[in-house]
Formats: sequence, structure tokens, C-alpha cells
Amino acid sequence: MKRILLFAFGTSFLLIGLVVLFLAVGYFQEPKFHKETSEWLKAEPEDIWNYITDIKDLPNRRKEVVAVKILESKPDGTPTKWLETPDMGGYMIFELKEVIPNRRWKIELTDASFKMRGSWTYLLEPKIPGTLVTVIEDSEITSVPVRGAYVLAGRDATLLKEMELIRNRFSGR
Repeated sequence: MKRILLFAFGTSFLLIGLVVLFLAVGYFQEPKFHKETSEWLKAEPEDIWNYITDIKDLPNRRKEVVAVKILESKPDGTPTKWLETPDMGGYMIFELKEVIPNRRWKIELTDASFKMRGSWTYLLEPKIPGTLVTVIEDSEITSVPVRGAYVLAGRDATLLKEMELIRNRFSGR
């Protein structure tokens, strides 16, 4: 009986310690984050543009997005505000902030159940033959536990995954 109590106490102490460590890691991480990544792809800017701006197709190409609901659109049908439903539940609302066709596309995460805000800017620069693609993330996570989780996943995981998806779509051309 004594061994069971010692084991239970030790296990509880270890779990509490891990939770405190996880929260401490999140607490001491900088809430704001900035990073950019660039790659040259053998594809035309128009093709890359059509891929990155196809909001309705997000659930087909990003496994963590299970649904997209267009909230507002321009008269030509271009989405200007949309809601994404992640696979872990919750919501994320994005707004289109800047458009220079085939050159620059900036979206902003304006509201999310994860206490995160930010913007992602996509720059397309023709480099014959092909395109230099740059993705810039400026984000802020106000939730300490979410910051802790992002440290474990990699704070730049979203940015790197986005570039990987673009690269994979246009590789082999």
C-alpha cells in the first residue's frame, strides 16, 4: 500500500512539474513573432497566385483545415473575409488586407479561439524561368499555454508548412 501511495505521489508530482514547466516555457516566450522564408519555384506567378488565393480549396490541401465559410466577398466573388474551422475545433477568422494581382497578397488573422493574431504576406517576384516566392509571418500569441504548445511544435511551423505546400504543388514542373 505504501508503494502505491509513493508511486501515485511521485507520478502526480512529475505531472504537475511538467505542466508548470510547459507554462513557464510559454510564459517566457516572446508573444510576437516575425519570420520570412523564400524559395524559387519553376512556375509562373499567375499559377502560384491562383493556388495561394483559392480560399475555398483550403480543406482539400491543408489537413488541419476541415471547413471554410466565406463571410464576405468582393462583387467579383473574391473572398475578403472567411472563417476557417481547424481539425482541433475552434475557429479562425481571416480578412484580405492587400492585393496586387500576381505580386502581393496579404491576409490577416483578425480573430481566433486560440488567442492568436497575425498576418501572412505572400510576395511573388518573376525570376525567368520561374518565380521567387516569399512568405512573411507577423504573428502574436497572447495565450501562455498556446505559446507553450507552439514552442513544442515550432513557432515557425505554420510558415514552413505553407511554403512546403506551395513547393510540393509546383515541384516537378
